[in-house]
Amino acid sequence: MLKNYFKIAWRSLRKNRLYSIINIGGLGIGMAISFMLLLYVYNEFSFDKFNTNDERLYRVLRNQPSNGDIITNSATPVPLAPVLIKDFPEIDKVARANWPDDNLINYNNKALKIRTMAADASLLDMFSFKFIYGTRQSALSDISSIVITQSGAKAIFGDVNPVGKVIKLNNQYPLKVSAVISDNPSNSSFDFKALISWQTLSAEEKWIKDSGWGNYSFLTYVMLKPGVSLDGLKSKMANVVAKYDPHNKENKLFLYPYAKFHLYSDFKNGVNTGGSIEYVRLFLMLAIGILLIACINFMNLSTARSERRAREVGVRKAIGARRFSLVMQFMGESMLMAFAAFLLSIILIIILIPVFSNIINIKLSVPYSNVFAWLSALGVTLFTGLVAGSYPALFLSSFSPVKVLKGQIVSAKSTVTPRKILVVIQFSFAICLIISSIFIYKQINYIRNRPVGYDRSGLVEMPVEGNMVKRFENFRQDAINAGAITEGAMTSGSITNNGSSSWGIIWQGQLPGEDKLPIDQIAVTYHFINTYGLKLVEGRDFSVEYPSDSAAIILNQAAVQLMRFKNPLGQTVKFQDKNCKVVGVVENFVWGSPYEPVKPAIIGFIKDWTGSIALRLNPAKSISSSLAILQNIYKKYNSEYPFEYKFTDESFARKFNQEKLLGTMSAGFTCLAVIISCLGLFALASFSAEQRKKEIGIRKVLGASTGNLWYNLSQEFVRLVIISFLIGSAISVYYINQWLAKFTYHTSVSLWVFLATLIISLTICLVTVSWQAIKAALSNPVNSLKSE
Repeated sequence: MLKNYFKIAWRSLRKNRLYSIINIGGLGIGMAISFMLLLYVYNEFSFDKFNTNDERLYRVLRNQPSNGDIITNSATPVPLAPVLIKDFPEIDKVARANWPDDNLINYNNKALKIRTMAADASLLDMFSFKFIYGTRQSALSDISSIVITQSGAKAIFGDVNPVGKVIKLNNQYPLKVSAVISDNPSNSSFDFKALISWQTLSAEEKWIKDSGWGNYSFLTYVMLKPGVSLDGLKSKMANVVAKYDPHNKENKLFLYPYAKFHLYSDFKNGVNTGGSIEYVRLFLMLAIGILLIACINFMNLSTARSERRAREVGVRKAIGARRFSLVMQFMGESMLMAFAAFLLSIILIIILIPVFSNIINIKLSVPYSNVFAWLSALGVTLFTGLVAGSYPALFLSSFSPVKVLKGQIVSAKSTVTPRKILVVIQFSFAICLIISSIFIYKQINYIRNRPVGYDRSGLVEMPVEGNMVKRFENFRQDAINAGAITEGAMTSGSITNNGSSSWGIIWQGQLPGEDKLPIDQIAVTYHFINTYGLKLVEGRDFSVEYPSDSAAIILNQAAVQLMRFKNPLGQTVKFQDKNCKVVGVVENFVWGSPYEPVKPAIIGFIKDWTGSIALRLNPAKSISSSLAILQNIYKKYNSEYPFEYKFTDESFARKFNQEKLLGTMSAGFTCLAVIISCLGLFALASFSAEQRKKEIGIRKVLGASTGNLWYNLSQEFVRLVIISFLIGSAISVYYINQWLAKFTYHTSVSLWVFLATLIISLTICLVTVSWQAIKAALSNPVNSLKSE
């Protein structure tokens, strides 16, 4: 019997090829998009959870009071790790690490930039690294060892076993390869390709050995002993700083689950407020929504053919077919199409997954070996087939044989209403996506156009490496003389990334507790203001004409406001344990997040603290020729290092990557949702035309024009779209306001967005239904009235 159901279903699909292609195609596209989104969601939820000791791993975070708020971050002091081992018997292992950065590795006259991280050897015991060559015990056993990932080893050494080979780090430190490990998976927070020991970093950066409790510059990871409760450690952890650094006792440390940080990294006043989990949930809802409208579209297309299948149902019932057998027949058709759509979706996923991965900048792949993933996908397919086929099966099998054999289909009153509801649901979802996409791009453009306080165009930044620390001034002067740049300066870090702050700053008239406030800081050389195009409000830039500028500072307006200086020039501020004189004030410039108010900042004069070079390109020359000149001059002074640079405007644009990703995905999936919704609307128009063909014939006989008939058939769909617009707008306003409320600076909820969405929706509606409406209006009334 089951075989017979599928045989009949297959014949029906072959007989109605166009209908089958549209139905299977719509469902297949919807399933493909949903499955790709679910792959992304799965990747995010599985982030950092592959470690064997996942539930025992934590990272140390710090809550620091600041101007009435509490700032939470991951930076911790160097002495913390040995204290945790000594004072906390509940802790099994502790590892310190720095933030990875690019380092030069030389081997056999081959130089490569490799992303390198330094950490205590215990890191290898805490996290699940797979060793290809070497052993875990000897990997970072001494100061001269280095661990390299598989891809890093291949880039440097080729396909040979590199253990025992010696490389040179930053042209200074010979290190022996002690192990090769597998590459970090794409769902790992670790992205290094080389790992050196903490002792190696301390030897390279001499200041680390003397770094005390006041310097928060490194990460600290903790692994608890089995069975230890985190609750019992909270008070002890919170008081660590008070015990060892009473002057900064306000700083409270706490342990935060390592695997949780990726999705829940946002804190406000010391309380977790979410993070990227919000976007993951959004895309999960999007996946479910697209699958839902694909199912609705499937139902609408199936029931749209009810007129053509009615006589078949009547004949089958007349010769004794029971309703159950008819339901099974139509469910069989539905299941067959669902599995055909599933196969189509797999093909589409294989084709589209590289494109999707490139858009979201996450390496995703089809989980061929994951049995659970395949069973889940088949379960979704089975569920989709049942849900999508249930309404058509019950609807078609309910026809009365007497009525359908007389040509009398079930009245529109009993069939159109649920179909209209389904179309309204479809279009409401699509309208939500249209409105949301417009507001996302509106917000991005609003922030992009917010004044940043400096000139990003024509500005490039380079890392300070090798001889450039000592030869920068020669490099700068040669570049100016060659016409490649108009100005240049060296800084402690990029202006697009605030990587440092300091507290313990003293000024006249300071209120109690203000010395505990962290203030952003950057160290610079001469020509900083002109290089970046900052606007000087008062005073001057650092100058070689003033030898005392080695103990001078420049404030931004936010710092002047914090310190309540009416006449800031000449004021003395204790900064970095020196009494510094204020020589200038600049307008506020965006240094950290463009979504937040500009924080107080101190610009100090460089002394043994370098990280970045900024160069203002000559606008009279082409960018390519200026860069070619700079490369030649760079090789003259720093030949052992590659010439690398970044455009500042591109670095600034990366601050919006998350919102751009949201906008791109939202826009792309909006188009797909609209297309699928249009198929549903097309199906409803087809169904309506079938139901009303006698009415249309009578109207034509009575003299109705094609335009009148088009208007009469289209107006009900316009009403449905307007209802969908009202529902979608109400939902969108609620969620858009919630999303915008996260930003201090955000765009307004503009009326034109809703008007534009309404016009777009009505246009899509009329274009979609007009073909069916005009086709019905132009049909010969004799064909529809001959049965009368």
